Amino acid sequence: MGRGPLALTRPMPVTVRPATEADLPSLTRLDLTYPTDRILSLARSGESPEHAFALRWRNRVPAPMAVYATYTMDGLREALEQTNLFAVAEVDGEVAGLLMIIVPAWTDAAEITDLAVDIAFRRMGAGRALVESAAEWASKCGHRSLWVEPRADNHAAISFYVSLGFRVSGFNDRLYSNADHEEGRTTVYMHLDLR
Repeated sequence: MGRGPLALTRPMPVTVRPATEADLPSLTRLDLTYPTDRILSLARSGESPEHAFALRWRNRVPAPMAVYATYTMDGLREALEQTNLFAVAEVDGEVAGLLMIIVPAWTDAAEITDLAVDIAFRRMGAGRALVESAAEWASKCGHRSLWVEPRADNHAAISFYVSLGFRVSGFNDRLYSNADHEEGRTTVYMHLDLR
């Protein structure tokens, strides 16, 4: 069966399990591109310290494709050793995506540092299965929430997290240099309460 979205005529089973060394070559080949047709931008009004802020979607034309991440064997091997949770999703027996979590020592909230699903497997439930599995894991560990920082130009990721019950809990438009994006990029913080 082909891997393209048109090749699927029925829902495929999704399995989530811990990542292993044997998964790493497949994970380096994931196509992690996404369209950047909309960007979440920050608008300010008022005078300091009484600013009002609004996050607004702006359409981008043209809408270039961006790459979420590029995974290497060494980087994945290091993640396998250092993350608190490293899970993979399989769709019909084929590795479709990954999720990584760290729990910083200064908090009882678990951070999703990476959630990536191959473009050919999107909208099949792999991302949802990974996040639901992570929420179950974090809850069993006694963590109060999951949090994530999706890219402001990844409309699909932000909408996906909202659909799972995450809510925007903050932003920072000065965290990164913004030199990689002519319009700058707001860091969006989202969280899911587990208690």
